[in-house]
Amino acid sequence: MTILLAAGAGLCAAASVLAIVAGMLGVQMRRRQGRPPSRVRLALRAAASPGRRKRLLAAVSAGLAVLLVLRWPVAAIAVGLAVYVLPPMLSGREPQRRIARLEALAQWARRLAEMMGASRGLEQALADSARVAPQAIRGSVGVLADRLNNHAPTEQALRAFADELDDPIGDLLASALILAAKRRGPGARQALALLADAVEQEVIVRRDVEAERASLRTTLLVIVLSVGALSALFVSSQTLADPYGTPLGQMVLGVVAAIYAIGLWWMRRLSALSTGTRFLRSEHAAAAYGPGRQGAER
Repeated sequence: MTILLAAGAGLCAAASVLAIVAGMLGVQMRRRQGRPPSRVRLALRAAASPGRRKRLLAAVSAGLAVLLVLRWPVAAIAVGLAVYVLPPMLSGREPQRRIARLEALAQWARRLAEMMGASRGLEQALADSARVAPQAIRGSVGVLADRLNNHAPTEQALRAFADELDDPIGDLLASALILAAKRRGPGARQALALLADAVEQEVIVRRDVEAERASLRTTLLVIVLSVGALSALFVSSQTLADPYGTPLGQMVLGVVAAIYAIGLWWMRRLSALSTGTRFLRSEHAAAAYGPGRQGAER
């Protein structure tokens, strides 16, 4: 029992240290200026999000429960990782949210082009577009309008807007608006209309791909439920479960869990939709407003 308590305390301490480090790095990254963030920094920033913190807490709780009941460290680690990793893999909510946001961007770009044709300047049109922005991006457009109304530089405000959208298509639209703000030429309306057409085509493609991915997610769900049910039946049989209580049995269990994990990762990789890489990522715009201002605006 002492060993189990020590193991549980160690897991809790490790989770606490990771949460503290992720939080500290998140604050430092928001304040740091310079080159675009690396993949490691982006991963650490994502790990500090509320959704991932909740999944981390659920994973640690599930792992501790398995460790206390079965006394199998490998099973505890495997269950904890499954609880943390599987929900995003089996859920189509995030891709659907991104598709809805792209569709809203296309509508907003078209409305913005029409507003620019009504004898409005770019900044005034951007500020006024907050009233007609679609619901999916109304918050981000509202923040952009507030920054412009507070006399923020147009380029910095648009870069911060692109960072909030966090999508290559959003970078493309923000880049077009930045160029329009610098050149002040008559072709901004036509460029926005063409971009709106391109984004609408991208939405159609992503919807088709997401429809195919839905069947794959169903297959993954069936596999996960089948493996979970078989594992529960296996553990309930003392004759079958006892050999895995030994160090050799834990090694074999680790190999089996690794094989399942590699299979799920491979299926996930096959179903991944490549949307390109962001090219307008910058921390200059975010640093210009400071963490407190950003938090208030969000």
